[in-house]
Amino acid sequence: MILPPPHNRGWLLPSVIVVLVLIAGGLGGIWAALIVLAVGFAGTTVFHLAHLYILQRWAASSLEHYTALPEGVGVWSDVLAALLRREQKRVAFQTAQRQTIEQFRRMAEALPDGVIVLDGRRHIEWANLRAQQWLALNLEKDRGQPLGNLVRMPEFLRFLADDLDEAPSGDEAAQRTLIIPSVFDTGKTLALQQVPFGRGGRLLLARDVTQYEAAARLRRDFIASVSHELKTPLTVIVGFLETLQETAVADMSEQTRTHYFELMRTQANSMQRLVDDLLTLSALESGAREKEEEWFAVAPLLETLQQQTQALSQGKHTVTLTLPAGETQIYGVRDELTSAFNNLLTNAVRYTPEGGKIELSWTVDNEGRGIFTVCDTGIGIAAEHLPRLTERFYRVDRGRSRASGGTGLGLAIVKHVLLRHQGELAIDSRVSKGSTFSAILPTARVKEQEESAGMEP
Repeated sequence: MILPPPHNRGWLLPSVIVVLVLIAGGLGGIWAALIVLAVGFAGTTVFHLAHLYILQRWAASSLEHYTALPEGVGVWSDVLAALLRREQKRVAFQTAQRQTIEQFRRMAEALPDGVIVLDGRRHIEWANLRAQQWLALNLEKDRGQPLGNLVRMPEFLRFLADDLDEAPSGDEAAQRTLIIPSVFDTGKTLALQQVPFGRGGRLLLARDVTQYEAAARLRRDFIASVSHELKTPLTVIVGFLETLQETAVADMSEQTRTHYFELMRTQANSMQRLVDDLLTLSALESGAREKEEEWFAVAPLLETLQQQTQALSQGKHTVTLTLPAGETQIYGVRDELTSAFNNLLTNAVRYTPEGGKIELSWTVDNEGRGIFTVCDTGIGIAAEHLPRLTERFYRVDRGRSRASGGTGLGLAIVKHVLLRHQGELAIDSRVSKGSTFSAILPTARVKEQEESAGMEP
């Protein structure tokens, strides 16, 4: 049997009934036609009601049953099939939307920044895990809550109240950033920025800027320290120059003039040492090397340093040197390691009272590491100061350190030199007992005399 096209099937049943009514009327008269018409109408009604029931049951079923085509007859087969196709398209579209939303959520979770989605009333719609951790939020409990009620900081509330429609754009908008401490982690600093999102909503972005803030703080402290270190000798020099300007040089005694010029020379030398140490430290931190690394013998270097230390001490200390029986060579930049070792010795002289002992030694441990040790019987250092000794301009006693001629950069230089040579600095000190500083070089940079020369680590 050939069925008519789907858009014509709706006329098939009424057409059959009309034909039957005409035949019944021609054979049995008007009553027969009416009976056939009534039976046809009733049958049609039952037919459509039955299919409406099938449609109702199908529409009320769960989504997974949409893939099964409900059975229908005639035009209802086409209607149910069309509804099924439309529903399948809708389900596929919703599934694709859910997958897209889930993908964006996974992307937001993978971001190194915190992300919070707010509606027009600043209520929380969604937040990634990092934002929840940094701002002490719980999305399950706090969804729909005003963010300002959960993060109670006056500056944050003012920041959140900004009208983004009136906010500047471009570079000016990027500058509108709030720096606050993390609610969850007191050691973390966050930079917050908000941008319009959706219909009247906004996107709040949080970034961890702890390291940047620490670097900026160190830079500020460094500039302040350098300014302070230079201010003292400059004040002395300017003061004496003003005195010399106001007083005739001829009226001064030779002793007074010599004293003034000696003090100015001392302060100028102090500034010169500070500038030299700053340049050295800057070169070390930049990673640039003015000279190539090479193998060189340790013993001649340490013997020279011992003589220089004795000259610096001017006979006030006993300076001894202990070397192993065999010759040892180390690989590195000779001038840099000389500067590091010399700084350790200079500190020992400065902070060891007259009559004290300073012992230099070089050893190679069981692991093959080279260890240069400076041990003194000086004033010693309290344990709480040891972790910060290698910071720039850090001093245990500022007045005493400055009086001894130190710049506050010596141990910082030592640390950076050793880091460039993959080494480390070990410090052991006790108040009034003395200190021991050990510069440790890795095995790859140390070799005994009998080993073949020319090999590089």
